[in-house]
Amino acid sequence: MSEHIHRLVGRDAEARLIANAFDEARAGLGSAVLIEGEPGIGKTALLADTAAVVGDHARFVLRARGVRSATDVAFGALHELLNPLTAYIDALPERQASALDVAFGRRTGPTPDRLVLGVAVLGLLEEACTHGTVVLLLDDLHWMDRTSVHALLFAAPRLTALRVLLVATSRTGGQVSDPADAFPTVIRLGPLDDVAAAQLLSDVAGHLPDRERLRVRREAYGNPLALLEFSAADAGATRSRTTDRMSARLERSFLDGVRLLPQDAQEALLLVAAGEGATVRELEEAVAAAGLGAADLATLEREGFVRRDGDRIVPRHPLVASAHYDAADPLRRRAAHDVLATAVRAPDRRALHRAAATVGLDESVAADLDRVAETALRHGAPAEAATAWQRAADLSPDPTHQANRLVEAAEAARRAGASDDASVLLRRAEPLAELSDARTQHRFARAEWMLSMTADHRGRGAAELVAFAGTRSEASERAEVLLWAAAKCYIHQEPDGVRELVASTVERAAQEHEDRDTAVLADVTLALVRTGRPLDDATVDRFLDRAQATDGVIINCLAFAAEEAGDMALSDRCWTAGARLFHNAARTSDEATALCGRASPRITAGHLTDGLADADRSARLSEELELPVVTGMALAEAARALARAGDREGARARLDALTRIPVAQGFARIVATAAWAAALIAADEGRHDDALAHLARTSVNRPVAMWSGADLVEAAIRTGDASPVLEWLDEAEQVAEVTGSSHLRLLVARSRGLLAVDDAEALEHLSSAVELGSPSTMPFDLAVARLHLGERLRRVRRIVDAREQLAQAVRLFDGVGARSWAARARTELRAAGGVAERDVARETADDLLTPQELLVSRMASTGRTNKQIADEVYLSHRTVAAHLSRAFTKLGISRRSQLVGVLAPADAPD
Repeated sequence: MSEHIHRLVGRDAEARLIANAFDEARAGLGSAVLIEGEPGIGKTALLADTAAVVGDHARFVLRARGVRSATDVAFGALHELLNPLTAYIDALPERQASALDVAFGRRTGPTPDRLVLGVAVLGLLEEACTHGTVVLLLDDLHWMDRTSVHALLFAAPRLTALRVLLVATSRTGGQVSDPADAFPTVIRLGPLDDVAAAQLLSDVAGHLPDRERLRVRREAYGNPLALLEFSAADAGATRSRTTDRMSARLERSFLDGVRLLPQDAQEALLLVAAGEGATVRELEEAVAAAGLGAADLATLEREGFVRRDGDRIVPRHPLVASAHYDAADPLRRRAAHDVLATAVRAPDRRALHRAAATVGLDESVAADLDRVAETALRHGAPAEAATAWQRAADLSPDPTHQANRLVEAAEAARRAGASDDASVLLRRAEPLAELSDARTQHRFARAEWMLSMTADHRGRGAAELVAFAGTRSEASERAEVLLWAAAKCYIHQEPDGVRELVASTVERAAQEHEDRDTAVLADVTLALVRTGRPLDDATVDRFLDRAQATDGVIINCLAFAAEEAGDMALSDRCWTAGARLFHNAARTSDEATALCGRASPRITAGHLTDGLADADRSARLSEELELPVVTGMALAEAARALARAGDREGARARLDALTRIPVAQGFARIVATAAWAAALIAADEGRHDDALAHLARTSVNRPVAMWSGADLVEAAIRTGDASPVLEWLDEAEQVAEVTGSSHLRLLVARSRGLLAVDDAEALEHLSSAVELGSPSTMPFDLAVARLHLGERLRRVRRIVDAREQLAQAVRLFDGVGARSWAARARTELRAAGGVAERDVARETADDLLTPQELLVSRMASTGRTNKQIADEVYLSHRTVAAHLSRAFTKLGISRRSQLVGVLAPADAPD
């Protein structure tokens, strides 16, 4: 199609670029093109020519147009665009199919998550393009609803293997934040040059004298629409020679033309402008209700102010509508919305028109907006829900209703990722909530606490929450608020005095009233404020059994507390429960956090393959969801797993990626974990001084420093200065005593064995370390203990015993994928005259497959179908099939049943 060029003078190069992109899409190399520019610059004309060029050569040409008055109608643009493809929804994995059906109102179901919806849209395009090339044409992206835009921007950069071309237009500086970032190709339309402008004027305004055409060119600044409008015979009297914004000058030009219309036609045009998106029938009914006639709409069409577009009547250019609507006085605008509210069929649009027509406070209109917001939230559009609730609050005559609606708006904004907006809404709600009933106060406090735990919003401190708990009459509410206070203490590292205040208040409350539920909350609260002590497994399990998705912060705190106490298995269990809970509740951002959190205890315990899978999966999800802190933490954990496994190149790649996330550098745990990974790389390369320097940087986070300290020992011994180890060793011994952690006691015993000069003392400590270890809960550190014990036994010539320990070490290192350590253990075993079971190194599935291929292969080996895997890992089922196909080729197999034989079993509980 590249031989076709744009018919509008001066846009040949841009048209060829789009035509070439279409040719590539037909060949299976899809892409997305964004056309940006000021109003009137020719974006829509270029899009229209694209439609004309591709129309006979594409299976589907799908269009959607943004409408200024419908930016708060959830999924309006997406439904308009994809409605012809709904027949293919049933071919998608169940969760993705449900997301689209719920978003489009075709069925009820769980609220669709933003990422699931984006994957579903991409999957739908994959299904459709198997039947032929698909072209998506989006006009005025900046006026489309935010939920539709999010889904489309997710798909835009992921079309490279599909027969799909997406072309969108957007105003420069429009309402969509940086849409260009999602488009592989961006065309920024500028003014026509003098030659092209002169040619256009010659074509459309040859009747004007040369001097007049020169003046029009000078005033239009190369804007094609301005050239057309300013050259009209009736525009000359009102043109301005100023250099103000071109859109404002064009609006004035359109207004000059509108004012020449009969008054009734002007009123009909106001209805068209206020009711963009209404059907022809609805507009005709509104015109009749306003006392106007069908002839007035006909006048607008005859004079070129509006045109028919399917079953819609739309302005010939968006500036016609915006200019006339903005110029109308408020009374006329409200009257237009009032008659539209009686004519439109869709309840959400009707409610929005009623709200626009309302002056002052009106509870019935506010209640209608409540229903709009609830529907939007149920369909997975929290941004639009927040807008509707905020407008409902503005119309609420009752302060309690206003407070509740502001709280709902804040919660919806938080879920939409608009934390700043949520903070503003809560500040508005605060004085109203203080004067409202106890239920409203509690709802406000919960919303404020949740926002303060995930964003830069202070909210009540722990001590203030204790005071607030004292005002609650219900024991369950008191227990809940005290648990919030405990989470604040844990996350913000409150002073001991505040922690003790929370603890003593909980203990007093437990004496006064305690049932099963409040007892569980009390036990969890105490676990969070009195950290470092072992957690009671039964208490944690009881809490996890009753936990809801909104308890995510508490689950995270419990997981961290278990890790600090040295109980990696319990920490893993908490994170796993959270990940499942969030996945089932379609809270993907929380799921990404839980996967990142679970990577830490798994890697620390030595389950490197599973820990790396969690970290990489979290990094992908959090990057998609724009969670830079979670992405940074996931990259640091992945680097630690790879460094431990001996993959220095992979570890460095993750650390390099981490440096490109500036905000992550402000989080102590990320900095400490990255430093630990860098230390492992240095130690593996024999740079022991560098390893010690990196390990010193882990001190910014005490829990990380505690667990990384064991890696100090051998590096310190190699440098000839063991003093850096002694301080850590004393503290680790004390913590191990308090927590009872067998894992930490193993590290202490192993370290003392390495430091011991006397062979008998060294063997005693190292043997104790081996006895403390478990191949299921701490395989890596047990393997290291066996390696060091075997080395020492060989040194004292107990060769048979040395072989046994070294052979066990080799098996453990191989099992967790620690290749450099396995190689070291093999060398020691051969020196002791032994031979490992697999003494010839060979590439495993972990070596051959990418993390994504390995993940889907291991899931497939459990019997899951491609669609089940797709729903679990947020991919389309065709992408899953492609990953498996590549994995089969690399592994030299041809059937799913063969996967079990070639994949190492999972090394951590799922």
